[in-house]
Amino acid sequence: MKRTLIAIFVLLAAVMTFQITYSIADPKTESETVVANLEKSYFEALKNQDQELMDSLLHEYFVISSMSSQKSMGKEAFLETLPKQVIDSQEITAVKVDVVDDKANSQVDISMTKTYDGEDHSGDYEVYSIWVNKDGNWKLLERKIKFLKPPE
Repeated sequence: MKRTLIAIFVLLAAVMTFQITYSIADPKTESETVVANLEKSYFEALKNQDQELMDSLLHEYFVISSMSSQKSMGKEAFLETLPKQVIDSQEITAVKVDVVDDKANSQVDISMTKTYDGEDHSGDYEVYSIWVNKDGNWKLLERKIKFLKPPE
């Protein structure tokens, strides 16, 4: 009886782990897929210092802020910082998207080797965002950056 219960518990845990992993890896809706791809485009624009692409992704009232320094900046100020950000490498380890109507919340976990204005800012980050859909176009409205740790 004990072995049967343990076997059932292990089987249920395996099924739940598969379902959780599958739901994170595979967006459920077309909108979730679109926003996940836009997140990847954002980080490519950041890495390539592509102001034109970045501008096309950002809402006119875009605000980005650091959760550690509590500093924030608007769209134009952020676009001006792109040339100061030099990214040698980046790896997105997870993208999670939740869409409700014309609003999407996303979380991106990313590791980066980068400098900003000559200072090392390499490490692991959690990036939380709000995207809004207006007339069929998703735009990034708000982004909060959480620095987790420098590389070991």
